Amino acid sequence: MRNPNYDDIKESIRRRGLDTPPPITRRPDQEWFIIANGGNTRLSILNELWRETHDERFWRIQCLYKPWAGTSDQPMLGELRCLIGHLAENDMHGKLSFIERALGINKARELYQQVEECQLSQRELAEHLKNDGYPINQSHISRMEQALEYLLPCIPEVLYAGMGRSQVEKLLSLRAASLHLWQRHSAEDVGSFDNLFSSALSLFNDQPEDFAIERVQDELLGLMSQELNVDYNLLLLDVDPSEQKRQAVLGPTPEPPPYIPPEDPEPLPITRRRKPETEEEDVGAPVPLPEPEEAPSLLCEGTEPVTDIWRIPQLWDTTESLRSASDRLAWDLAEHYAIDDRVISDADINGIGFQVMPFASDHPMFTRPQSRACWALLAALNEIPLTEDLASALTPGLFFQRDADGFFFSDEFLIKAFRLIRIVRRIKELQQEAQHAADD
Repeated sequence: MRNPNYDDIKESIRRRGLDTPPPITRRPDQEWFIIANGGNTRLSILNELWRETHDERFWRIQCLYKPWAGTSDQPMLGELRCLIGHLAENDMHGKLSFIERALGINKARELYQQVEECQLSQRELAEHLKNDGYPINQSHISRMEQALEYLLPCIPEVLYAGMGRSQVEKLLSLRAASLHLWQRHSAEDVGSFDNLFSSALSLFNDQPEDFAIERVQDELLGLMSQELNVDYNLLLLDVDPSEQKRQAVLGPTPEPPPYIPPEDPEPLPITRRRKPETEEEDVGAPVPLPEPEEAPSLLCEGTEPVTDIWRIPQLWDTTESLRSASDRLAWDLAEHYAIDDRVISDADINGIGFQVMPFASDHPMFTRPQSRACWALLAALNEIPLTEDLASALTPGLFFQRDADGFFFSDEFLIKAFRLIRIVRRIKELQQEAQHAADD
């Protein structure tokens, strides 16, 4: 991708030359030199200026030589150091697009694995990069790998045109939510959904400047509606982020009952109250009605205040409806800490709507305390015995612990967790009542 400041940099070099000599190095088996880290934009500009002017100062420049970092035992080490240098230099100047950076990180993983002669997890890769002077968040690496796997084959033009991290994450979130919905309605394998997602996304590769995630969502849900034989609007309610969060906390919104005009009201009885004998008795004064108390607002999500985590509307007080709400809410909680891949829907009438997959030490989020505690909570609700290591992750202190950015668990997470506990308790209660009725 061309540097957006290319023309300004070129004009500056034309007038003033280079301010700093570019660092160069040379592979042991080659005669020519290469840029050691960064500087490719400047090199391209120098070549252009030489072709345009044939001025000697653009042909011969002073450089800073850096010996090749590789050794005879580990020749790939030099390639690795050179790549990390380029990534760090370009990050400083914001020259790389998200997908270019993702490709660079992926190449670094390959080189590390050649040097180490073993496979690296995301956590180990992040640690290696940090030790070599290129710190990067593990969750960021996860998003990059997902973008390379799910997005790059479908929309390369859009990604190389400069799609940023925010849009990439929205697309990946759309894919995750749609996949979760697909698994709830279909017993087919995930490969069918992958083909569907690729078909929908590939349609929007030709015009990067007009790319809009809303159009991708519309196309994807249309295809899913046909394949699953489910109404488009019902799918939209489950995939739309704001509606999904609202339903996860409050459950589906029941339709209001039909309006019935009131009959003529009967006259209210006259209420008298006794006053002290020293005053005249006030006859016929009605007692004022108490002012209704307003429920305290616990959390506001957009324009939707959550005022009651306990109430379950009577219309939705069935195990089927509650299992659906439990499933959505568990997935939403897991997504907070990037373990939504551990939550799957469960259609068993004796279940609670969701199950959790094992959370092993090789999972990229295993070392994150919040992720471990979240998994332990969901597993406990599924009555899964916890190992001592994971049981210790869910300690009461986590609910009060703070760091520089705030509480360990956000208010939003806690309220949703309490809501999920309430829903699971009610599911268990209804299942027990049904069992007792069957026994009788």
